[in-house]
Amino acid sequence: MNKIFKIRTNLAFNIVSAVILLLIFFSLIVSAIGYVSFTNAFYREYRESTCNMAQTATLLVKADNIDTYLAEGGTSDEYLQSQKNLDKYCLKMDVSLVYVIKVDTSDYGRFTSIFNSVGRNTPYSPWKLGYQQDATNDEYIQVYKDLYEGNISNGTIYRTKDLKGAPPHITTLVPIKDTKGEVVSLMCIQRPMKELKDGRRPYLINIAISTVILATIVALLCTFYIRREFVNPLRRIATETDRFAKENKKGDELGSVSKIHEISTIGLSIDKMESDMLRHIENLTAVTAEKERIGVELSIASTIQENSIPNIFPAFPAREEFDIFASMTPAKEVGGDFYNFFLVDDDHLAIVMADVSGKGIPAALFMMVTNILISDRTHMGGTPAEILTFVNNNICEHNRADMFVTVWLGILEISTGKITAANAGHDDPAIYRKGGQFEIFKSKHDLVVGAMGGIKYKDFEIQLNKGDKIFLYTDGLPEATDKDNKMFTLDGMINVLNKHKNKNPEGILDGINESVSEFVGDAPQFDDLTMMCLELKDDKCLKTLTVDATTENLATVNEFIDGFLEMNDCPLKEQMKIDLSVEEVYVNIANYAYGDGTGEAEISIENNDGEITIVFKDSGVAYNPLEKADPDISLSADEREIGGLGIFLTKKNMDSLSYEYKDNQNIFTMTKRIL
Repeated sequence: MNKIFKIRTNLAFNIVSAVILLLIFFSLIVSAIGYVSFTNAFYREYRESTCNMAQTATLLVKADNIDTYLAEGGTSDEYLQSQKNLDKYCLKMDVSLVYVIKVDTSDYGRFTSIFNSVGRNTPYSPWKLGYQQDATNDEYIQVYKDLYEGNISNGTIYRTKDLKGAPPHITTLVPIKDTKGEVVSLMCIQRPMKELKDGRRPYLINIAISTVILATIVALLCTFYIRREFVNPLRRIATETDRFAKENKKGDELGSVSKIHEISTIGLSIDKMESDMLRHIENLTAVTAEKERIGVELSIASTIQENSIPNIFPAFPAREEFDIFASMTPAKEVGGDFYNFFLVDDDHLAIVMADVSGKGIPAALFMMVTNILISDRTHMGGTPAEILTFVNNNICEHNRADMFVTVWLGILEISTGKITAANAGHDDPAIYRKGGQFEIFKSKHDLVVGAMGGIKYKDFEIQLNKGDKIFLYTDGLPEATDKDNKMFTLDGMINVLNKHKNKNPEGILDGINESVSEFVGDAPQFDDLTMMCLELKDDKCLKTLTVDATTENLATVNEFIDGFLEMNDCPLKEQMKIDLSVEEVYVNIANYAYGDGTGEAEISIENNDGEITIVFKDSGVAYNPLEKADPDISLSADEREIGGLGIFLTKKNMDSLSYEYKDNQNIFTMTKRIL
């Protein structure tokens, strides 16, 4: 108990000491702030009052007669009266010196005394008229110069060092000007700083005494409160805790230890808190380690899943007969949806869209097994129905988890556009016919894969023509839900598809994703969102030419553009407008994009249902020709600024123009409707 009492005593002493030290520290800060503020204010007032004295003293001297005083040797009645007036003023103002000097303006390093008055109790002897002396230091020289040249209206110099027996003082200097407004001499008043020190001392004493008294009162009040509400209750808690530890009894008396609830419950909770805290730390450590392990495994699983499907686009850059794009956004770290596409041979492309029952890692594992089985079996040959029959039988033999997967499998014969497909319970695709609208293609659905062995799946055919598109998806698209539990719906999907029907597959999927994100808003993603779009490209749809960006290749570019326009039945009038615009843009690239060097220019032209789109790309210096203001065509050719007319005519000839700088390339796009 003695040891406990000692700890309690030290605790009380430490708390009270800390409070007192804090208050003392606070007092020092307040005193320092007061000292600095008072000193600055006194310095400012001291300087201003001395300046006013000097300004008043200039009225006692006739500036126009300064040189006369020097020439006469100070014998005139006027000079003697001015000296007498300055002597009285010096005594009345109780300053050390009042003197007038004329400074040598050649270097401002020497001056001549005109008037000199000495105050009471000073160590100075008055200078005689004509007395000359070098400037005290560089600071004085600078002030002399600034006053004579009119840079400042007054100057004050503080002297606290190198005084040579004189007391610390300030000297304020103001110019004395003649009737022409020219500075002919300086009025100087020296004032001892004793007044400053004498004025500051009582203030500091008052501040110190007030702060000490206030700190003492606050310290006593804080000490009383802390001892009553903290120290004494903590003593009782320490006693009860010691008793609790020895007797293993509950401290029922602690409820009345203090009015502060937290302190009154410490004694009751201290023993249980320790054991609970240790147990919680152990559990938290284990849970955290498990979460980190699961997180790492999910990240690896997500990477594996992502790498198991094609995700690099364009997927077949060498194939100009078709264009394909797909995306998958899982609802969790890993998903159960999957898509796939791959060339079976040079003329056959397999496309797969599937949705596994469930979500998370089990669905992802089932998805990967199904994807591998479909891919391997497709490469062995056979129709989609035969492939799904094989896959279903193999999955059913080992499907103890009773999982299933919906699959849409099609094999496109690229040369003819014929798709042979089989549907294992999956959503019907949407098909766009060139010049028409996206519509759902209804077909017979067979049983989902994995539900029952021995099922015979059936094939059906879809004929795609040049310019047609097929859109595959999982139910996560029409069933996307907003915060009010409203679904995106199949009709909503078709409406968005038709809104972007003229775009390429990537543009269509971007449009769908944007619309779904806008519809869902902040609501959590309910299901995996997977889509794929395939376009059987029209021979007259898109062509690309790459040439060295030189004016010599203009003929090649014109021939490339004209050949495409003629193949697409472009009217001659529209063709001429397009040719003029192409020439303007290409010549600008050839002349300015690469400076004195050379580089390539890529020109692509595309026909989207009668709308011609031409895209110019180059890797030259960034330049947006659309930023240049249109020329004022109301002016004559001589009055107009040079340049800008070509791009102005291009704007008039084409329906739209746009520019962007992306991936270190200038990309200039122009469109023109020809049908």
